[in-house]
Amino acid sequence: MNFKKLAAIAATVMITLGIGTQPAAADEAAKTKYPVILAHGMAGWDSLLGIDYFGDEWGTFALDGCSLLEINGCNDWVPGDQKAEAFQVTSLGSSELRGTQLADQVETYMATVGTSYINLVGHSQGGFDIRKAAHVLKARKGYVVVKDLISLSSPHRGSPYAKKIMDKYARNGDQFCWNLPWDGTAANDPCGVLIAKMADALYNAVNTLSGQNARNSIIEGGLQLVYNDYDPNDGKTTGAKAFNQNYNLTSANGTAIASRISSLITAQDDGNLQPLLSALGTLIGFNADGDGYCVDDCDNDGAAGMGNGTVYDTDDDGLVGINSQQIGTRLSYNENDFTCAWYGCWNPLDTITTVGTTGYVSNVNAPSSIQMTSHAGIINQDHLDVTGLGPDTFDELEFYAAISNYIAAAGN
Repeated sequence: MNFKKLAAIAATVMITLGIGTQPAAADEAAKTKYPVILAHGMAGWDSLLGIDYFGDEWGTFALDGCSLLEINGCNDWVPGDQKAEAFQVTSLGSSELRGTQLADQVETYMATVGTSYINLVGHSQGGFDIRKAAHVLKARKGYVVVKDLISLSSPHRGSPYAKKIMDKYARNGDQFCWNLPWDGTAANDPCGVLIAKMADALYNAVNTLSGQNARNSIIEGGLQLVYNDYDPNDGKTTGAKAFNQNYNLTSANGTAIASRISSLITAQDDGNLQPLLSALGTLIGFNADGDGYCVDDCDNDGAAGMGNGTVYDTDDDGLVGINSQQIGTRLSYNENDFTCAWYGCWNPLDTITTVGTTGYVSNVNAPSSIQMTSHAGIINQDHLDVTGLGPDTFDELEFYAAISNYIAAAGN
C-alpha cells in the first residue's frame, strides 16, 4: 500500500477541515522529458510470475506512476504520466545479442510513443546491453539518441564469480557441469541444456528478435562477464575487455554515445547478502576481494584490477567488485529519512548526486586507481537487493523514482 499518497490525501482533508496550518508535504519525482527504459541483468526478466525485475516483491513496476487517488499497484513516488518501460531480452546470452535486441525494441517503442530520444538504465549485464544499444541506435539514427545512460551494479570489467563458476562447472568446451558424464554433443550437455530449457520456459526467450532464434545459453552469458577472453583457442573472442574495446563510451568518430553517462555502485558485507548470493559463495568456495588497483586482470580472477588483501571490507556486492563497476561519473544514492517540523512530518524523496572525488571514467578498460578502489558513494546493498527479488528491506520504488528524478533534473 502506498502510505505516502494516503498521507498526502489525509493532509489535504485536514487542511480543508481547518485542522493544522500547513500540509505534511510528500515529495514526488519530476516527470522526465524523455521515456526511461530499464534493462535487466543476466538471467533476468521483465516480469516473471507476477514479479517485476525493476520493482518490489508485490509486483509493482518501479516507474509505474499513480493516477489521482490510485493507491495500490503503482509507485506513488512517480507522476502518473511518467513514460517508462522494461523490455525482455534473452536472459542467458551475450550482450552482442542482448544489446541488439534491446535496441530493436527501443526503436519500436520510440516510434510508438513519438519520441526522438530515450534514457537507458541497466542493472548488472544490462549495463553492457545499454552501451551496445546506444551504439546501435546512434548508428541507425545518425545522432546521439540516448540522453542519460546509467549503469547499476554492472561488471564492466568482469566478475570474479563468473570465472570461478566457469572454472568449476564449465571447463570442457561448451559443456556446463563438465565433470558429469557427457557424449560430447551440445544437445546432451547434462546441465547446460536443462538450465537453458528452464530459462526458455520461464522467460519466453526463444524468439525472433534481431532476425534470429535466440535460445538461452548459460555459457555465452558467463563468458560475457569474464574480463579476458576465457579460451583463446576456441576460435572466438569473448569477455568484457573485448566488448569494452568495441563498445566504449564513444563511437568510432569520437563522439559520446549518450549525453550523460554515469554509474551507481553496490557493495555489502558478507553477513547481509541475499541467501542466493551467500549460497553461491559457499558453493564455489570463493569470496571476492574487489577494491584493489591494477591494469587489466593482474591476479587472473576474472575481473580487471586486483584485491587489497582484505575480503571482508564491503568491496563487492556478492557478484561484482567495486573496482569493476564505475563508468562515466560515479553517482551517490542518498536516502532521506522522515523529516518533522512543528506543522507535521513527511518523507522526502531520496536523491541521487554526483560523487566529486572519483572523476570521470571515459575508457572503460582504463579507470584510475581511485576509481577502482574508492568506496565513495557506494550503495550498501547486495547485487540482488535493487531488483524485485526479495527478501530485503530496500525500497526499490523510491530508489528508481530517485533515479528518474535525477534524470528529470537535467531536462532529460
